[in-house]
Amino acid sequence: MRLVSCVLAAGLLLGASACGGSSEKTAQQPSSPFAYDRSSSLNFADHGRANSAYPIAVRDVSYQSGRDRVSAYLVLPQHPRGRLPAAIYLHGSGGDRTQFVAQAAWLAGRGAIALVLTAPSSTQQAAASTPLDELRREVKLTERDVVAVRRGVDLLSKRDDVDPKRIGFVGWSAGARTGAVLAGVEPRFRALVLMSGGASPVASYAAAAPQNLRRSITRSLTPVDPLRYVGRSHAALLLQDGRRDSIVPRAALEGIVHAAPTGTDVRWYQAQHGLNVRAYRDQLAWLTQKLRITGPPVTGAATGP
Repeated sequence: MRLVSCVLAAGLLLGASACGGSSEKTAQQPSSPFAYDRSSSLNFADHGRANSAYPIAVRDVSYQSGRDRVSAYLVLPQHPRGRLPAAIYLHGSGGDRTQFVAQAAWLAGRGAIALVLTAPSSTQQAAASTPLDELRREVKLTERDVVAVRRGVDLLSKRDDVDPKRIGFVGWSAGARTGAVLAGVEPRFRALVLMSGGASPVASYAAAAPQNLRRSITRSLTPVDPLRYVGRSHAALLLQDGRRDSIVPRAALEGIVHAAPTGTDVRWYQAQHGLNVRAYRDQLAWLTQKLRITGPPVTGAATGP
């Protein structure tokens, strides 16, 4: 909820949460705020196993994404066979890589590999000097978060145990907003799950601000607007939202629903912002189908809630 907090403090705009990315450029996309140099080194490091006595290994890893050193957990069966599907999990605002380890382990128990990230925006605490500067800082964090996930795709694609044509994404809350952008800018995803993600039109944010700030707000927010990108997705999309969500307004949840491509799978649950067991079971079944996870299930490992 950081972007909302900074604009509310300024009295500039009202809406749902936002999240981050990076501004490195590639020759293919020189004008994109989410472009980066894919040839740059990931400087991947494996710091060892973080769990024990369980058939799914959780390895403490990190890699480079622009200026950011991204901490992550690599979650995988202890003895993977062949090239497996994979998915990247991204937490909500203020969270970290611990938030979705259990969910990633359920997917790994079905015969897949998962990468669970801590977004760069979650490790940044310094505030800017003015509310408008803070808004611009948050926009840059949005860019850095998006690129951190794209670098995660680079990492998975280089692994001998991952099928690069079967990579998915799961994001919750602010992570779902990041996922809505990724749907339009990262063509390597085969399927994306966006949980409890909302966005309102940039025009509505600007309209709530003083007249002299509206142009600056529009100029800052438009390049990272999730509604601008989610409709461009060529990957399969599953949107999961709670009818009793008290964190993200219903209109913002519906904003992403309406902006998504025709044919998007949209499911509403009698649940709050964190959703419920049924949502996670639906999500696992959907990912199993879309990523063609064929197993066999890992002996002794849970494959769902």
